[in-house]
Amino acid sequence: MTEKTRILIVDDCSTVLKDLRTVLELTDGIVVAGAAASGEEAIRQADMLKPDIVVLDLEMPGMGGLATMRRIHAEQSAGAVFVLTVHGYASAELAARDAGADGFFVKGRDLEILLERIQNYRQTTQQI
Repeated sequence: MTEKTRILIVDDCSTVLKDLRTVLELTDGIVVAGAAASGEEAIRQADMLKPDIVVLDLEMPGMGGLATMRRIHAEQSAGAVFVLTVHGYASAELAARDAGADGFFVKGRDLEILLERIQNYRQTTQQI
């Protein structure tokens, strides 16, 4: 039996957290390990849970997504950080990739692609 990919969802919008949790939990091979509504909470949870993937919003009050991602990578608290944001413009993607994003996805447009990347991540890490 293969292990499920453990996901930490980070978004300041409770509706997005709830909806994304539902979609992820209905996807084979994925378990939502936690959810956070701020960058500071995300860092604490990532450190405690050590998820395979953090799905992170860019724009949040307090510590934003870019700073949060840098800290998670610096502390090696997750295997990968995927950005899921409403900001689908090139400069947002460039800033996210410069901060260490392992994937960049636009809310309302790229959900299926995000799920596919999560599945590919799981397959890749299980082969190692």
